[in-house]
Amino acid sequence: MEPGTSGWRRYIMVEPPIMMLLFAETMTGAVLTDLIVYQSCTVSLKLNETLCQLLHTNSSSQEAAAIEAKVQPYASIVLMYAFLLRTVLPSLLSLFLGPWSDKYGRKPLLVSGYMGFSLKFLILSILCNWTVNPWFMQVAFIPLAILGGSCNLMLASICYISDIVKENDRVWQLAWLNASLLFGIVLGTFTGPVIYKQYGYTAVFGTATLFCTLTLLYVLFYVPESIKNCPKSSLQSLFDFSLVKELISTCVKKRDGFNRYVAWCCILTLLLTIFAMEGDATIGFLFVREYFGWDISSYANYTGATVILSIVGTLFAVKLLANLLGISDAALAILSFMSLLGSAIVKSFAWQPWHMYLSGGIGLFGGVPGPILRAILSKSVPPQDVGKVFSLTTSLETLTPLGAVPLYTLIYKNYMPPVYYPCPAWLVSVALYSIAILLVMCIARRTARSNNTSYVQLISESE
Repeated sequence: MEPGTSGWRRYIMVEPPIMMLLFAETMTGAVLTDLIVYQSCTVSLKLNETLCQLLHTNSSSQEAAAIEAKVQPYASIVLMYAFLLRTVLPSLLSLFLGPWSDKYGRKPLLVSGYMGFSLKFLILSILCNWTVNPWFMQVAFIPLAILGGSCNLMLASICYISDIVKENDRVWQLAWLNASLLFGIVLGTFTGPVIYKQYGYTAVFGTATLFCTLTLLYVLFYVPESIKNCPKSSLQSLFDFSLVKELISTCVKKRDGFNRYVAWCCILTLLLTIFAMEGDATIGFLFVREYFGWDISSYANYTGATVILSIVGTLFAVKLLANLLGISDAALAILSFMSLLGSAIVKSFAWQPWHMYLSGGIGLFGGVPGPILRAILSKSVPPQDVGKVFSLTTSLETLTPLGAVPLYTLIYKNYMPPVYYPCPAWLVSVALYSIAILLVMCIARRTARSNNTSYVQLISESE
């Protein structure tokens, strides 16, 4: 498909599938956590089933809080290993799949990714019918990891957009992709608890399986390949280590047109941002469940509200502040990190449920750093190397949660609220966002000296 696809068709290629995927993922996220907590209580720790039922029937009671204090440390370890299982292999594969898809096409990555999620939810919908050890739930993540996971789905989706959309339109198109993603999160957030309350675990995971299967069929039969005249591929061509060597050399070798200082400052700032966000997501439900006695529905209402605010804040910042008012990239990045910093501070010192909603309002611009930092990064890289830098960046972004999830889990496990106040886990995010602000200031200072580099989007044109 040639770059410059116009009209409404460009909005319905990869956006509807990613929206349905995030709908399924979000719909099952808190429900899966709840299932693992309950199975940890009844099977692993062998507590009385009647007591464990209090986690569902009276989660705000003192008895339930005492049970949570016993169960959550164990359940958090199970969740941590589930995350590691679905992250390690995809992060390594992304080093190969980015350059590979430039030659052999984006559609194979899309198909394999959605197939992996379909199998994951199918396995979960079967396993949840039995009272099994929560460690058996790890089986569902094996096909997802082998087939690429969410990391390579996002990589393929963004590259697909770069293939079919003109350079001048990519910023808005990527913003639309992000909005579609967040819209799926909102739908899943409010739908999951309703289905769970009415029909139970099987219905939730079964619904997710159905949506992911429909998404897979949509990609197979409607979404065309964006790379023209793709040669036939093989497993041997997938694992070509020369592609990885060239990619790394491109990102570290000093040369004309490559502002290595700015590029790596941008990459480091992106990694810090993802580290903090992944850590926050890991302990979010556990925190409000233990500290405020929230159930899945209460947490869904909070998550949905914060995501809606994030959609509004991101579109407002990109369309109005940046495009119409001409606020610089660095200034907008600093504003967004101050927003995230304030949100983390409020969470750490929260003692009333409404404080969590206040943190969501303060974090209005929390979705802005990613697009802005990628825009700055694109200005520091020669046009012919932009795609390679993006592949390495994506791989590092995927590896970053491998450190974030264990760290936040261990801090939360050993310093659980309400014994420790303020919550130390959120203070880690405060420190990371503070460092990110300093890095953006360094980027702004260096880019002010070198404005002669040409602007290109982070994703290069398909060769």
